[in-house]
Amino acid sequence: MDDLSEALRRVVVVANRKGGVLKSSIVRNVADVAAHAGYRVAVIDGDPQGNLSEIDFGVDTDGGRGLAMALQYGTDLAPVSTGGVDVICGGPELQGAIGAAMMPGSEVSMEQNLRAALARLTRQRAYDLVLIDSGPGDTRLLDAYLWAARWLIVPTLDDEAALAGVDKMGQRFVAAKRAGADVEFLGAVVGKVNPRATARNAEVRREVEEMLGEEATPFDATIRYDAAGRVDARRHAMSARDVAEEAVRQAKARLDRVKGGTRAPGDVWWSNAKNAGQGLAQDYENLTREVLTRIGAKETAA
Repeated sequence: MDDLSEALRRVVVVANRKGGVLKSSIVRNVADVAAHAGYRVAVIDGDPQGNLSEIDFGVDTDGGRGLAMALQYGTDLAPVSTGGVDVICGGPELQGAIGAAMMPGSEVSMEQNLRAALARLTRQRAYDLVLIDSGPGDTRLLDAYLWAARWLIVPTLDDEAALAGVDKMGQRFVAAKRAGADVEFLGAVVGKVNPRATARNAEVRREVEEMLGEEATPFDATIRYDAAGRVDARRHAMSARDVAEEAVRQAKARLDRVKGGTRAPGDVWWSNAKNAGQGLAQDYENLTREVLTRIGAKETAA
């Protein structure tokens, strides 16, 4: 393993060629759980929409300009710190990097530029984990992220469009490997599931494994469907763990108001259930533990 590969050995890209499959949510919440467990964590918002940095983390973004410059010229990355996580912002400026790389006669190698810039940053900050959130669109950006990463996680849902995105993602992965990328499958994640639909969940796991092979065996952890929790998390730039903790606090505050003889509604957007969001938060904790365990096992076996 060369120096660049060694520096990037804890970089994970979360990708599927289909949108809306929880890529950003997985990156947001795995980063949060790992950071609160004491890991040094960075995330890269690699999507021109920039939702991970602007909405999920709620940081003031540069529209992806810093990341675009790193892709075009290999310049240093400058993360923004929030909640114990370093965030490299995405946004529309990434489209400029794509345009520059596609110009006739261009010698821009976004793959090599990003590898060099990210390796410098990981050495400087000694990250234990770096997570890249990729957009569903442009393959040039996706290729750069695959070259920068050591591990690939593919999220999917129980529907045909998402599974088709998994199949296309597998093809892109194979192309990157044939071109010389170090990236390897870490696994797949099935999201928006009904935890009680065990037979159907097992069937989706089998379908994903057939598409991607045994190396991409789905994680045991799945992510349940919790629309209210996800809306609350994004509205307030919180993780699932934050939402669950705040729901408990809000429930206690409501009880205290009732005992005090007042019916002031307080923050009515929180669920009235004391355990609101607990299941979703536990799902992400289980997934994070499994991700870190798999990385450790693969590193030991290498």
